[in-house]
Amino acid sequence: MSDPAGATGTMNAEEAFRLLFPDPSLLAEVERLRLAGGNRLRGTMAGKRRSAMLGGSQEFADYRPYVPGDDIRRLDWNVYGRTGRAFIRQYWDEQELHAAMYVDITPSMAFLGGAACSKLQYALRLAALVSYAALAGEDRVEIRLFDQGSVMDSLPSMHGRASFMKLYRFMAVPYNDSRVSDEGGRRAIKTGISATRNERTPASDLSVPFRLPGALPRRPGVSWLFTDAMFEKGIEETLLLLAAAGQRVVVVQLLSPEELRPALVGELNLIDSELVTGKEVAVSDKLLKQYREEVANYRNKLHNLCSERGADYAFVDTSAPVQNIIRELVEMQGVLNR
Repeated sequence: MSDPAGATGTMNAEEAFRLLFPDPSLLAEVERLRLAGGNRLRGTMAGKRRSAMLGGSQEFADYRPYVPGDDIRRLDWNVYGRTGRAFIRQYWDEQELHAAMYVDITPSMAFLGGAACSKLQYALRLAALVSYAALAGEDRVEIRLFDQGSVMDSLPSMHGRASFMKLYRFMAVPYNDSRVSDEGGRRAIKTGISATRNERTPASDLSVPFRLPGALPRRPGVSWLFTDAMFEKGIEETLLLLAAAGQRVVVVQLLSPEELRPALVGELNLIDSELVTGKEVAVSDKLLKQYREEVANYRNKLHNLCSERGADYAFVDTSAPVQNIIRELVEMQGVLNR
């Protein structure tokens, strides 16, 4: 794995911050949010998240009868005075949540498609905001960037506000290394971290990088998957792999405006950026209508698959302001909480 600090070259943390968050006022809103992890979770270190275990926080849970050996400082003398019976006050244990951010950096994510930034750049910014909320809530976060068949880069588990700078610098690497190019009128992004992708046989199975040793989180928690879901297979298997690793899964599908509402006309050679294959197509209004219906059907199919496998599903049109998407995630309930 590469060194995120070195990969940014001369970019310092402040520059990385400005690149990822051109509107820093959004962070004030995000900082008040907390990642949802389902029911109360038990982590490995103390945090701000109430677990299902009883422990030493200040949040009252219940009473139980006193038994010899209990800490008498937890006796409730008011109850004793009223009933003549000794009861111990119990408190919830506060534990951290482990969150993993998986960002798809396969070729199709490089597409701008009428938006101000590529799907990849949008995904990186959104993942950075979700990670920021987790760190602000004293949860633990790890980030993995996956390409066709491999995990290209990762940021090991980090904890707390002291990790903000590390987060900025790491996420700014693929964001800043993106270079816009014009290939026969087709806009694309070529990222430095995946410069060797054209040397490998293209894959269209999402589960391949998730089946590699060490690719799955080692501890139970929540995994966010940012992807355009342009894979021929492997999506369901990936959900199953993450669930087997004790993960609650949030799938965030990103598509550009042009992918949703293409404005194409005439005889065109359409290129599959994942498989690097082309096809001559006569684009007509009828074909565009069929295409839009297929996109809608695929989104519904993916949504239903996530529901069947216990995962949450969110959709992102990359022409939408990122703050709108954050608010939509909050409105979904059970994904991001105020």
